[in-house]
Amino acid sequence: MFPSAWLREGVMPDLATAHRNTPFCPILELAGRIQSRDKPVVDFSIGVPNFTPPQRVYDAAIAAIHADQCRYGPSRGEAGLIAAYLHYLAQLGQDHFGPVNIAVGQGGKHLLYSLFQVLFEPGDTVVIPAPCWPTYFDIARLSGVAVRTPYCGLHQGYKLDPATLEAALRGRVVALVLNNPSNPTGALYSQAELAALADVLRRHDVWIISDDVYQRFVYTDEPCPHLLDVAPDLASRIIKVDSISKLYGMPGWRAGLLAAPPEVAEAVTVLNSNSISNMPPMVAAAAAAALGGDQGFSQQMTHGYQARRDILLTAFDSAPQIRCARPGGAFYLFPDISRVFGSMHGKQMISTDEDLCNLLLEDYGVAAVPGRHFGAPDNIRLSYAIDADQVKTGARQILRCLAELEEKPRTTRQTQPGSEARVPVMEVVS
Repeated sequence: MFPSAWLREGVMPDLATAHRNTPFCPILELAGRIQSRDKPVVDFSIGVPNFTPPQRVYDAAIAAIHADQCRYGPSRGEAGLIAAYLHYLAQLGQDHFGPVNIAVGQGGKHLLYSLFQVLFEPGDTVVIPAPCWPTYFDIARLSGVAVRTPYCGLHQGYKLDPATLEAALRGRVVALVLNNPSNPTGALYSQAELAALADVLRRHDVWIISDDVYQRFVYTDEPCPHLLDVAPDLASRIIKVDSISKLYGMPGWRAGLLAAPPEVAEAVTVLNSNSISNMPPMVAAAAAAALGGDQGFSQQMTHGYQARRDILLTAFDSAPQIRCARPGGAFYLFPDISRVFGSMHGKQMISTDEDLCNLLLEDYGVAAVPGRHFGAPDNIRLSYAIDADQVKTGARQILRCLAELEEKPRTTRQTQPGSEARVPVMEVVS
C-alpha cells in the first residue's frame, strides 16, 4: 500500500511541532507569485540589489574552480576570507578582532539561525523591535524562543528609544536584536541614539546581535554608526553579523560572516562542522575578492538608491493617504497606508494592508509587501533597489490607485492622523 494511504489511516508519524505551522517566507512567496504572472510588474517586493559585483569577484571564483578547490574547507572559514573580513572591519575602525572572533555561514540568514541555536535555550526571551524582518520571528519559532516585540512607530521614526528598551528588557531576557539600518523601514540610528541605548544595555546582562547587512547603504556623510564604536565596553556581548548579499550585489552566492566574542565564534564553527561542514571554497574566494580591493562600485550604488528614495518621497508628498518616515539608509520605504482603510475600489473595500497590496498587484501591476509580515499591519514595504525608471512608473501607479479609491464611512479599523498602528507592545512568538 502506498504511504499516503497510511497517512489517511493515521499510521504515519507527524512533523516536529516547530515545523507544523511555520509559514513559508512571505517575501519569497510573493516573489514566486510575481514570477508566475504573464503581465509586467513593477517589483518593489524583494530586496535584491540591482547591481553586480566587479569582475575581480568572478575571476576569483573561476580561479578557485580551475585550481580544483572542490575539497572540504575549514568550518570557521577559509584563511583568505577571514583575512579579507578582518581588513574590512579594520577599515571600519573595528580593529580589535582576530581570527578567533570570526565565523562564516551560508549567508546572514543562516548565521542568525545558527546564533539562535548556540546562544539560547527553548523558552528564552529575545527582544526584537518592530517593525522588523519577518525571518527573525520564524527563526525564533523554529528555535523554541519567545520574542518580545516593542513596537516603534512612525512618531519615533521607527526607532527604539531608551524608555521602550528599558521596559522591554524587564524580566528574564537574554538578547536584543538590533538592525541598523533597518529592514523594512530604512531607519538609521545616530551615534547619540545608540549611545542612549547603550546606557540602558549596560544595566542588563544580555547578548546584543547587531544585524549590519545594510551598513554600506547610508545617506549621510558619515559611515553607519555602530554600538562597537559608541560603546566599546559592551564588545564582550556584541555579535556583528555581515553578509555580502546586499553590500556587493551577491545574494545568490550565500556568504555571511560574523565577528563575535571567541566563545560565540567557536560555537558557530562547531555547529558548522555538524551542519554545513564549510563554505564552498569558490564562494569563499569570491567573497574575499569582494571584501578586498576598491569599494567604489558599492558606494556609488548608495547615491543611486538615495535618488530612488527621493523619487518616492517626492511622489508621495502629494498623496494625503500616505505618511512616510524619511529613510536614513538601506533601500526600503515603509509607508503608513492606514488612511485608505475603509475606502472602496469598485465593490471591493480596502480594509487591510493585504487588501491594498493585492489590489496594487492585480489591477495596477505593482508588487509591495504587506506590513503585517514585519509586525506593522498599517504599512506596506517598498524595496526601491530597482531601476530608477521602474521606481517612477511604480510611484505613478500607486498614486493612480490611491486617486481611484472612493471614500466610504469607516466601519473597519482605522488610524487617526498622528496615531500609530494597533500593534501589541509585547508580542510573544514561541
